[in-house]
Amino acid sequence: MRTTMVIMIALALPKIALADGRREHTRMATKEDREQIIQHIHGIFQAFLRQDRDAIRKAHTPDWTGFQGPSDKIERGIDAYMVNVEKSLRNLRGTGYELLDTEVQIYGDMALVYYIARYDYRDGEGREGSIPLRSLDVYRREQGKWNQCGSHIAVIPAVRNWGEEQTGKPSAHGKTSNPTAATAVSRNEPTMPHSLAAPEREELLKAREAVWRAWFAGDQVALRAAVLDEAIAMDLGVADWADRDEILRRSSTFAAGGKLLRLEFPETQMQVYGNVAILYTSFVFETQQDGQRNVTTGRGTEVFVNRDGKWVNTGWHLERQEAGATP
Repeated sequence: MRTTMVIMIALALPKIALADGRREHTRMATKEDREQIIQHIHGIFQAFLRQDRDAIRKAHTPDWTGFQGPSDKIERGIDAYMVNVEKSLRNLRGTGYELLDTEVQIYGDMALVYYIARYDYRDGEGREGSIPLRSLDVYRREQGKWNQCGSHIAVIPAVRNWGEEQTGKPSAHGKTSNPTAATAVSRNEPTMPHSLAAPEREELLKAREAVWRAWFAGDQVALRAAVLDEAIAMDLGVADWADRDEILRRSSTFAAGGKLLRLEFPETQMQVYGNVAILYTSFVFETQQDGQRNVTTGRGTEVFVNRDGKWVNTGWHLERQEAGATP
């Protein structure tokens, strides 16, 4: 029962090439941008502690999209998000939290936030515990204010003692990345979601698959071309996130003794804002290592930016999906 309720809180806690020839404009990120976004995340956690449903709803856009805890499908819209909030608030009482690490990347009026946190709770029987969490949040600036429009939050896998150092940590923590060369946003219109034309959508999906295949093949040249310097990866079964150097190292390690046999993406939902695209997806892949075949199913959130007419990857959050899991 305790395990079920621990999962329930994770269900609810927070988690674009221009085709019309509009002039590209780069907006520099500021210290105030980062502070506003981080305070917004604190506000979400604090709203859960207060069980303030109205504040939780207002902290997310109506078109919020993403994954909550053990969801086996893509959650679409604030109403779907709030269904899981209700389940969480009824079963667990938050008693505290701590943001342990954050990384903010800003592309015009879009921001990506990677964070690691601890959430403390008391269950219905008075037992206390803590949940280790990691998340990739997507923020959109509207009328000068940042609000969360997407998220992928999960319990950290294979966690060790808090504070114990592991390999693969990005070299820069708790700061704002400012990859201005990737930013292409019209300042004459609000940054709102839009659809890609069929050829552009196909180009983006091909770029996504190319990243996966290059990783499994250990193709360092292709990965360096397809994954940006500032990329951050939250990988399957690994507690710590990885910077690009660690992404390349993990790829080489797998390719030294492993082989990809099958790769499928049964479902993909896109959020596209200016030159930033967020892909929420389910995946299935089969690999062979040491003569044994393994099939892995899961869900993932991947972020791409269109740089010089080419879709390139700037980060992802992947996790295994257990058979029979329900939202």
